[in-house]
Amino acid sequence: MTPCFFGSSERQLFGMHHPAQGAERATGVVLCYPAAQEYMLTHWAFRKLAGMLAREGFHVFRFDYYGTGDSAGEVHEGRVASWVQDIRLAVAELQDMTGVQRVALVGMRLGAALAVRAAAEGLSTAGLVLWEPLVEGAAYLKELELLQTRRATRTLFPQVDSPLEVREELLGFAFPRPLREDILALDLAAMPAWPSTRTHLVASGTKPEYQRLQQHLEATGLPFQNHVVREEGGAGGGQESALLSNRILQTITSLLKEAA
Repeated sequence: MTPCFFGSSERQLFGMHHPAQGAERATGVVLCYPAAQEYMLTHWAFRKLAGMLAREGFHVFRFDYYGTGDSAGEVHEGRVASWVQDIRLAVAELQDMTGVQRVALVGMRLGAALAVRAAAEGLSTAGLVLWEPLVEGAAYLKELELLQTRRATRTLFPQVDSPLEVREELLGFAFPRPLREDILALDLAAMPAWPSTRTHLVASGTKPEYQRLQQHLEATGLPFQNHVVREEGGAGGGQESALLSNRILQTITSLLKEAA
């Protein structure tokens, strides 16, 4: 692994390059993390996926959005539009570092929605892999709210949280109103224009919003495949699948090998 900083001096981002091992492929892969509330829980799975892809000859790049991880900025400065731009910068950085001609995007949860937005706004991609994606912003926020409530009930002195509409913090991270409003506005199944590249939805279970997305894309005639990959032991979807994700990681690797 080779760590690096990229972007501008005013908006410095941190990235990690996993160089291809053996015969290099012409296609690279950029991994797009979920939001800060899920970053630490999924970090191990992303590192493992990056290693698996590198051993298959892919140059892989994972990075921290502005205001998250080791990148500059504070969490409260994060916005959907700026994180989409960070994906564009990460793709350009991987291409400059390695010379790969084509880049596929793999995004999880919010990272999947950001990857779709980047491709829909003109970023050329070799493929999109949406891992347990955020399809409806409102449904996603309800999931985070439920986790917040469960966490509060496990403490000795649970804090009485304000309603989601006015809360400025969620699961220990700043959650400012502008970012919340950005996420509430996301709805992949209602996007009027979708990237023409092949899209794979990979999840450990089914959800109504996944079915909405599938119906939306099938109606447009765009290339799309839905892959339900159940982990051993019956691990659930979302965050739990990130901890026990061997089969999903293998599926993502196989899909990218087929597309490369």
